Amino acid sequence: MTATYVGSDARRLPREDVIVPPLLMGIGTGGSVRATRNGGYSHYNALQVQFQRRMSHGLQALVSYNFAKSSDLGSSDRSGAAAASVSQVVLPPLTPSAFDIRHSLAGALSYEIPAPAWGRAGNAILKDWAVDGLLRVSSAWPINVTIGQVSPVVGRYQTQPDIVSGQPYWLAAPTQPGGKVLNPGAFTRPPGGQTGNFPVNGLRGEFSINQTDLALRRRFNVTERVKLDIRAEYFNVFNLPMFGAPGSGGTPFTLWGYGSTPSPLFGLTSSTKNYALGGGAGFGQNALYAAGGPRSGQFTLKLMF
Repeated sequence: MTATYVGSDARRLPREDVIVPPLLMGIGTGGSVRATRNGGYSHYNALQVQFQRRMSHGLQALVSYNFAKSSDLGSSDRSGAAAASVSQVVLPPLTPSAFDIRHSLAGALSYEIPAPAWGRAGNAILKDWAVDGLLRVSSAWPINVTIGQVSPVVGRYQTQPDIVSGQPYWLAAPTQPGGKVLNPGAFTRPPGGQTGNFPVNGLRGEFSINQTDLALRRRFNVTERVKLDIRAEYFNVFNLPMFGAPGSGGTPFTLWGYGSTPSPLFGLTSSTKNYALGGGAGFGQNALYAAGGPRSGQFTLKLMF
């Protein structure tokens, strides 16, 4: 067993703020300037624990656990603010990164099943079978709620909303993934030119991984040089629903809206297909076999000579 601490402190990261000079607003052009500067920074800390069992009595295993915290001022170059000048930009506090996954566990196991002493006939049927297992579990990704604002100085922009005291963040919704939906009544627009008190990435959703894959295999020694492998594999054996990673269409629509009433799409999840986690939907891997896909199986024959 090994335990490792991993830490990272990043300074002078690119940060892009939208600057709308009063001169452009005064002549009615509505133009803006994107000011890119090295104003961002981030922190990462993690405890990584790994257990490895080398092959013994037909069993080998590898289990890894990661307890981590990632925080920053914004997880992309364009997560800045809108202001009339660079000097008026107020840097936000450190908040969880968009990819801040606190807990993740991965385990792999391979076991060569011992054959009972049932003679030649028993060996022909039961010998050389093995089972493989793969487990992947993680906690949920953060999700962020934003609200549209219109300012006479900088025009339309998005900012953090204010929290409505006494209102729950989630409401029961049996027809939605996870059985709940974001509550639009929990958020309200802050005064013009101000950032609301809801922290960036201040909520955790239903968007996690909990998948078990299993395989059963056997090798036949046809001759000294010719071998035949047969293998039956099942992905997501327990058929657990796993919704999309951020930005995949499987997360709630989190823009409250620009008008006086919330967007009718606010809080709703448009898709339960978890394409983004495995690079599916045309990005290389078939979504059927990506993490979070529906339970599926395949049978393989391989002849080696």
